[in-house]
Amino acid sequence: FPAHVILPNEYWIVTSSSAASEFLPYGKVIGVANFPTLNNTGDIITLKNTSSLTIDSLSYSLSWYRDVDKEEGGWSLELIDPSNPCGEEDNWVASEDAKGGTPGKQNSIFANKPDLTGPKLLSVTAITPGQMLLKFDEKLEKPATDLNSFSIVPAIGILSASFTNNALREIQLNLSTDLQTRQLYSLKVDNLSDCNGNVIQEEYNKLDFALSEKADSLEIIINELLFNPRPAGVDFVEVYNNSPKYVNLKNWKLANVEDGVVKNPETITTEDFTIPPHSYIAFTEDVTILKSNYSQSQEKFFFKVDLPGLPDDEGSIALVDDQGKIIDFFLYNKDLHSELVKDDEGISLERISFSDGSGQNWKSATSGSGFATPGSLNSNLRPESIVLEGTITIEPEIITPGFATQDFAKINYAFEQPGYVANIKIVDQQGRLIKTIANNETLGFEGFYRWDGERDDGSKSRAGYYIVWFEAFNVDGSVKTFRKRVVVATR
Repeated sequence: FPAHVILPNEYWIVTSSSAASEFLPYGKVIGVANFPTLNNTGDIITLKNTSSLTIDSLSYSLSWYRDVDKEEGGWSLELIDPSNPCGEEDNWVASEDAKGGTPGKQNSIFANKPDLTGPKLLSVTAITPGQMLLKFDEKLEKPATDLNSFSIVPAIGILSASFTNNALREIQLNLSTDLQTRQLYSLKVDNLSDCNGNVIQEEYNKLDFALSEKADSLEIIINELLFNPRPAGVDFVEVYNNSPKYVNLKNWKLANVEDGVVKNPETITTEDFTIPPHSYIAFTEDVTILKSNYSQSQEKFFFKVDLPGLPDDEGSIALVDDQGKIIDFFLYNKDLHSELVKDDEGISLERISFSDGSGQNWKSATSGSGFATPGSLNSNLRPESIVLEGTITIEPEIITPGFATQDFAKINYAFEQPGYVANIKIVDQQGRLIKTIANNETLGFEGFYRWDGERDDGSKSRAGYYIVWFEAFNVDGSVKTFRKRVVVATR
């Protein structure tokens, strides 16, 4: 700045030297030669004195406008309460002046809006085994170097604490001992204040965290999919962490896939976001609508994202990591729904087993679950079966089509080698064929097929005894034939 004196309760307009004359009609102007570029979407502005002491700083964002039209351009952001300079997004809003701003005079919105609540700890991320990043919801009071303010369980020593930038919302902790993978830790923050002097809120001063690991293929799996929602509903994609790892989904994507090539990728998040072992996350474009459509869902495991296109009849969905590797994908079509489902609108497809990838492993969510289970256990989930080599098992042996947990039979198989070819049929007590499950299909070492109690014509089988006829043969001429009983019951 050039030499100027700013009097009490006086306004000065600060702009570039080349633009100074344009603002003279509005009041006193200071033109500076190296006026900083202010990004449209957000930036950090810092005001320092001649000793480089920060007098004020501001980390603004486009979201502060709260007005989709004004955020397009031409309108200023205004401080609502000058006595609360630390309020940031809660204390800033789009100007209401018809000119688009109020340079050189009192803001068009001028009110008493004090900050009376302490900060919240929003997230804790292990960025390396020896470093952690803490994020808070508002600007903190400097300095934040008192190591007694931070404690970790199981106990880990802290060497230093420092702000990462002038926004004063992020603190980096350097640790004396490296964090261990697959260990859940807890961090607590005490006696830390925002820049208005409010102490951190007790109900928001503690979070769990873990050191993340890179996920391999099929360790995070697509577990449930709704691609044909009700007229007032929304699509969703549920994933499941089928591993003992904590996995950071930062910069991961949901996409379509065609011939192994990723198409139409949509980034899940650009922030650190960890999915714990053996847990679910349901991605959707509208959390509120999804919850209202499925009352038994778990909203705390919903995550708002932009989804790639999911056509109602058939399509694809892929989960892609931050390096562009496809971790899992699903080629879906409406024919994967049970033949007993006459209208699949609003009904999701669920995995039966976490380990199987065949079309037989996907089934319509049950009516008892509300036709979808986003964020929670699938209604069709069955425990992994232990099948002795060279045998066939049926579970359960008694099924009740349309009744949750018992509405289909798993036909499990296990052989000493892959390459067997199978013919699987369902026959009634008189030996009449009612359903062909597989016709000359190649088998792996182990797996399963499914019977929902339907006939080849799509109708429901009558109550009674049936036989699963399973024939398997290979190129060496070895033939194995199995006959297992299954009962169709009624409620």
